[in-house]
Amino acid sequence: MILGIDIGGTHTDAVCVKNNVIVATAKVITGADLVDSISGVVRGLGVEHGLLKRVVLSTTLSTNAIIEKKYTATGMIVSAGPGIDPRNYFLTDDFHLIDGAIDHRGREYIPVRKDQVLEVADNLKKNGVDGVGVVSKFCVRNPAHEKKIHSLIIDNFKYVSMGHRMSGTLNFPRRLHTTYFNTAVMPIQERFVYSVKQALAELGIKTSILFLKADGGTYLSSAADRLPVETILSGPAASMMGAVALRKNTHTTLVLDIGGTTTDIGILIDGVPVLEPKGISVGGLKTLVRGLKMLSVGAGGDSHVFITNGNLCVGPHRHGPPAAMGGTQPTPMDALRVLGEFEQGDLNRSRESIAGLARELGQDSKDVASAIVTKMVDTIQKACDGFIGEVNSNPVYTIHEMLHPDVVRPEEIMVIGGPAKNLQSYIEKAFGMKCVVPEHSEVANALGAALARTTAQITLLADTQLKKLLCPELDIDMELPGRYTLNDLISFGTDALRKNTTYLGLTDEIEIDVVEQQSFNMVKGFSTTGKNMRVKLQSRPGIISLWGNK
Repeated sequence: MILGIDIGGTHTDAVCVKNNVIVATAKVITGADLVDSISGVVRGLGVEHGLLKRVVLSTTLSTNAIIEKKYTATGMIVSAGPGIDPRNYFLTDDFHLIDGAIDHRGREYIPVRKDQVLEVADNLKKNGVDGVGVVSKFCVRNPAHEKKIHSLIIDNFKYVSMGHRMSGTLNFPRRLHTTYFNTAVMPIQERFVYSVKQALAELGIKTSILFLKADGGTYLSSAADRLPVETILSGPAASMMGAVALRKNTHTTLVLDIGGTTTDIGILIDGVPVLEPKGISVGGLKTLVRGLKMLSVGAGGDSHVFITNGNLCVGPHRHGPPAAMGGTQPTPMDALRVLGEFEQGDLNRSRESIAGLARELGQDSKDVASAIVTKMVDTIQKACDGFIGEVNSNPVYTIHEMLHPDVVRPEEIMVIGGPAKNLQSYIEKAFGMKCVVPEHSEVANALGAALARTTAQITLLADTQLKKLLCPELDIDMELPGRYTLNDLISFGTDALRKNTTYLGLTDEIEIDVVEQQSFNMVKGFSTTGKNMRVKLQSRPGIISLWGNK
């Protein structure tokens, strides 16, 4: 059996899959203690826990910590050299710029000073810093400076991240943000993973635990401890993978995951999600974290409904559950309750909450309830128009990193999430498009987490003139023979990916795709002096083969 758990801001959902069939689902309110929410929802499934062979979690923990800046003091030691000034991207006073520079070919021309590194490390330690990120410009072309700094400070700090291990893609500002956030959430992730393992063990669940990543793939908890930044925005990714699992056809489908607080918007092209190729943003800052292209808008079933200057407003904040469920403020779910579209909770409480708004507006309660739902759906529609425009304003890549050449035009809407069925007719009318609510839509996120393949990506760079081969993600730095071809590099990378599956957090039988391959001649005068080659490989993303994609 497979267990998928999605820890959302409002609800924690769980789904259990056996023999290609969903055999149990459960939903609980997400409490302040996430581990208690996990234990509660697993107990609610009512299945034999010892039979579980795969457990996958999707959590907002890292995302919330970054957005709310609820992490411990984190330091950065950065070497750059001439060019872009990294101080423009420093986030705290604990960022420190030191001497040292490597050029775009990976050749050192300003060495790192040991005394300077030790002085900075001592100052960080005095400031109570336990975690340090280390970044050198062009570190993916030569990680020597990062490795040297790491060796000098590792005995004094519990958490250390090196920039070249974050991604093989060049982008200095994004690498600074990624390395900083990864280091900042390391202790949070470590405590959470330990607590989850303990809680699940007490329930008799002894299998390894996987975590969902922003790209809709999963990785083992050991890799999640090392690269926790990859779990940011895994909640929206879970909704998209759930939509992939529940899809009925290969139309271009606009996906709306309507939760209690937000609606997550995404696109499936021929049943495949769209990728954010340069990396996703979190807390307003750009990173190198590979992720799905999505948009979250503050309009959900539990959004706060209020009046400002005589105007009805819905969201973007949530002030607790609907009045029907014991809350103190009116919500769209209360409006649906009044309209007879939602059958749960106390009808009288919903009527009272909406009646208060109606008196202030001088209107009939049912008219106000209808206006609330219309306002919410209009907010979602406008956000969708902007999202589709944004998707079409740049080259569109699918999760397989394949370029989609055509303009993206949704042919249908798939709605998932708790309020999906209640809002189906309203969405269909507002968008003027067929609206599909698949079976099990209320736990699509948990299903997406449960069924997502484990994924990893590596980048290989070879310079036959300098006789150097690098793979930043696997920390490979080796000499090359003079004769080395692009096919040799692909073969080496494929073998390296398979040999390092455990380190990369992979567990499934993987299929490997070459998603990028480039080769350029190095010329001096009128002679070719070597080749500069780049290859990017990934384990194929998607849904595990144990699910039929009916």
